[in-house]
Amino acid sequence: MVSDPLVSLLDEIRQTVTAGDLAALPGLETRLAEALERLPRDPARLIALRRRAEGNLACLAAAARGVRAARRRLDEIRQTASGTVVVYDGRGRRAETRPEATPRHRL
Repeated sequence: MVSDPLVSLLDEIRQTVTAGDLAALPGLETRLAEALERLPRDPARLIALRRRAEGNLACLAAAARGVRAARRRLDEIRQTASGTVVVYDGRGRRAETRPEATPRHRL
């Protein structure tokens, strides 16, 4: 079987995303753009490449959701550390409040 550099590159991108090495993606994007300039004209190969690319797209979308969730969680932690807590009332209205200080007990 002949090695296909574009398939290898798409596999490398998928491995990079699943490993969480998002900092490596810009370099891979450059290599992908160069490889796409030499895109094959064989319909069967194009279909196989498209399937691989769609799989990568699903991984990238999941990674983006994970990054957004992590950013939201970090924002919540920062808010709590600053003494501000976001609460919702019975009608679903959002409000920021400072929690009451915990009473100190002497023994």
